[in-house]
Amino acid sequence: MLAFVSMLVVAIAVASLPILVKFFLESTFLQKDVSHIQITSLAIVMLFIVRGIASYASIHLLNKISSLLGDDLRKKIFDKLLSLPVNYYSQLTKYDIDKLIAQTNQASQNLIKIITTFAQEGLIIIGLMTSILYLNQEFTFLLLFLSPLVIMINQMTQDHTNKSDQKNWPATAKLATHLLQTLRNYREIRVNGGQNLENLRLSKIAEGIYHTERKQSLIKATIIPLGEAATAIILVAAFYFIAQQTLNNAVGVDTVGALITAVLLLIQPIQRITHLPQQMQHELASVQTVLSFLNQASEQDTGTQYIEYVCGKIVFENVRFCAHSLTKPVLDHIDFIIKPGEAIVFTGYIAAEKNALIDLLLRLQHPIRGRILLDDHALTDIALNNLHANIAIITKDSVLLDENVAGNIAYGAMRCANEARITTAAQTSHAAEFIREMPEGLQTKIDEKNVIITKKQCQQISIARALLRKPPILILDEITDDPDSSSLFPILEDLIKNRTTLIFAQHIPQLMKIDRIIRLENGCITNNLKNIQHLAQHPVHNTYSLPQD
Repeated sequence: MLAFVSMLVVAIAVASLPILVKFFLESTFLQKDVSHIQITSLAIVMLFIVRGIASYASIHLLNKISSLLGDDLRKKIFDKLLSLPVNYYSQLTKYDIDKLIAQTNQASQNLIKIITTFAQEGLIIIGLMTSILYLNQEFTFLLLFLSPLVIMINQMTQDHTNKSDQKNWPATAKLATHLLQTLRNYREIRVNGGQNLENLRLSKIAEGIYHTERKQSLIKATIIPLGEAATAIILVAAFYFIAQQTLNNAVGVDTVGALITAVLLLIQPIQRITHLPQQMQHELASVQTVLSFLNQASEQDTGTQYIEYVCGKIVFENVRFCAHSLTKPVLDHIDFIIKPGEAIVFTGYIAAEKNALIDLLLRLQHPIRGRILLDDHALTDIALNNLHANIAIITKDSVLLDENVAGNIAYGAMRCANEARITTAAQTSHAAEFIREMPEGLQTKIDEKNVIITKKQCQQISIARALLRKPPILILDEITDDPDSSSLFPILEDLIKNRTTLIFAQHIPQLMKIDRIIRLENGCITNNLKNIQHLAQHPVHNTYSLPQD
């Protein structure tokens, strides 16, 4: 509201200038009154000061609105990004993220810029037309007739210029296609000595662009002067009308000066309003991109069931999973049962198989066949927040997710945990040993340059996070494959006690509590070993004929 009031003050200031010019000319040439000249001069100076203050307030307030809109858009973008299906993330690059953030920033700025231009220039035009109506009614009606002609001529000039620019696009696209084809077949071209031939072929295509550009230049050189000449004729007609009024003593020199001032002040706002459709077409592209991104379908939580106490029994029944970009299944005929409290090692897999298995258990992906059960409940029936509240995951490449140590341990749903519980979790994971040496202990900000946290310490913080949550199900994602992870084994031994634990490792960890080892090969379970001592006698790469669950 304040921004609109500021724009209104600017418009009133601009519209008042022709009136003050009239008073100034009247005092100078007709009345020849020095005191009136001084007062009018002072009024004009004050008018510009008021306009400057109002303009500053308008720009400041509109920038604030733009920043608030941008902040709101960014929050919506973040919410959308975090709720999209996980398949979207595999296709996402840093370039895509940079582009999305840049377009979000542009969208808020461009939207406010267009609205501001329309409102500000529209108010100025209305104010100046009111001022002209006060000065001379007949000239006002003439301007109301001539102004649309000026706008129409400018619009036609722009349309013809834009159309001539667009004619070059097909030729440019054709050149790009042929150039890309040439670069892809560089071996054949170089081996057969075809560089000169390809150069001639590409140059011939480029000649079409040259001729098109020449035609465009001729069109612009013709249309733009014609448009300017037509505008000049309209302005001359307006000034001729004023001259006729002056010769007939219908208006004085003071009114003539005021009318000329008003006309000159009208030119720029009319031009900006005329250019607004083209500006909207160009600048609203970023807005449309952001809105189309926000309109994407988020991951839907179809589960409604809440399990009060999860025992940790996990069942995969003939599960088949295929990634969207692949025809061959990533996982096929996956059948196993994990009893509550069992520790199972998965090995022999490739990264895609491991990631698919973890995502299926977390219900971030969905099988195309078979079903997954948790405590004899279909995974699809369980509410996602209830499912995730009962699972903790610790990865080899653990990252810090918050700005201080305490926030990393009490992360997300555990944000409200008290310091006593955080301290206990840190002590159990042995993270308290290095946290005590930090400048502010648990409250130390980890993004400061003088605070260095090693990979092992990150893993200990991840373990502390899992200990704080006390989940019945635990996923260890290759944390035991790290060469320096042997010192973490005593901590992990305590962590996996009385928990259903899925350990993903390419090398079998030297942990005391391992109930079974499941080997994955080509997306299928090839071995399901129930006795780790039997494994010590037979290397894991051998094939076994073993009883299934």
